Amino acid sequence: MKKENFLRQFPKEMEYLASKLYNSYEIARNYEIISFTEEFYTPNFWKKLGKKMGGVNIACDGVFTDSDRRQIAFVPDIFINGNDNFENFYNDSDKNSKNFDIDDEKIKSYEELEENFNKNSFEFPNKLLKISIDSRFREYLHKDFLGSLMGLNIKRELMGDLIIENENRQVLGYIPVSEKIADYIISELKQIGKAPCEIEIIETKNKNSLPKYKYDDKLVTVPSKRLDSIVSTITNLSRTKVIDPIEKGKVLVDYVEEKDKSKMLEIGSLITVRGFGKYKLFLDKGETKKGKERILVKKYI
Repeated sequence: MKKENFLRQFPKEMEYLASKLYNSYEIARNYEIISFTEEFYTPNFWKKLGKKMGGVNIACDGVFTDSDRRQIAFVPDIFINGNDNFENFYNDSDKNSKNFDIDDEKIKSYEELEENFNKNSFEFPNKLLKISIDSRFREYLHKDFLGSLMGLNIKRELMGDLIIENENRQVLGYIPVSEKIADYIISELKQIGKAPCEIEIIETKNKNSLPKYKYDDKLVTVPSKRLDSIVSTITNLSRTKVIDPIEKGKVLVDYVEEKDKSKMLEIGSLITVRGFGKYKLFLDKGETKKGKERILVKKYI
C-alpha cells in the first residue's frame, strides 16, 4: 500500500500519527526486521490494519486484556515459525491477549503461549507503572492521575490505558508507558494533585494477575445500531435531544468525533459521550419478536 493511500484512511488531524505508523511498516517491510511503534494507538488505527498489511504480519499489545490503546508491531514472515505459528495479537474481549494459531495438543496453557511469544522476540517496548497515593483526605480520579502525567509534558500517545483501583486507604493507578519515558516518569513524577506518590514497575508476563477494567453491564433494546439510536438508549435521552451533542462533536466512536447521526455501528465499537461516559458495544444478543436488536453494552466505571 502506498503511503498516500494509507494516510487517506485517517482524519487530517491524525496525519502525524498515521505517518509514523506507516514508517514503522516500511522499516519492517524493507529491512525484514520487527518494527514496533513507541506510541499506543487507539482503535480507529489498529482496527483498520487487520492481520496483515502489504504482506507484513501485524501484532498489537496494550498490556491489559481488552485494552483500547495499543502499541503495534510489524512482523515479517521470517520471524514466524513456519509462517503458521502466528495469527494475531489483538486482545479482544473473547480471546486471550496473545493469540496464536497453534495446535491445542502442542500448547496446553496460556503460560506456554507466553513462552512461545517470547522465544519469537515479540517483546513490546513498554513498561507498566504502578502509581500509589494516599487517599484518606480526598477522592482521586482518572483525570487527576492523567493530568499529573501530562503535566510532565508527555504526549498522550506515549501512554496506554489508565486503570484506577482502590486498596484500603490507597488509590493505585496502573498505566503502560513507552519504554523510553518510563525512567523519566519515575524520576520526575512526585505527586498526583497534591498527594505525594510512589512509583514502581510491575511485571506483565502473567496477564491474569494484572488489573482489569470494571464495567456496568446493561442489556439494551434498540431499533437499529444507528448512532443516534444507540446514544439515545445508553444516555436515556430522546433521539431528538441527542442530535445536538452528535452534531457538536461531543460523541466519539473509537476515539474519533462522529457527527453522522445515521452511522451504523459495529459490535466492539467504543462510544464516548461527553458528560455521560464511555461505553462498548460488547455482544449482539439477537432480535426481539418485533425485530428490534438486543445488545449487551458495557459502561466503563
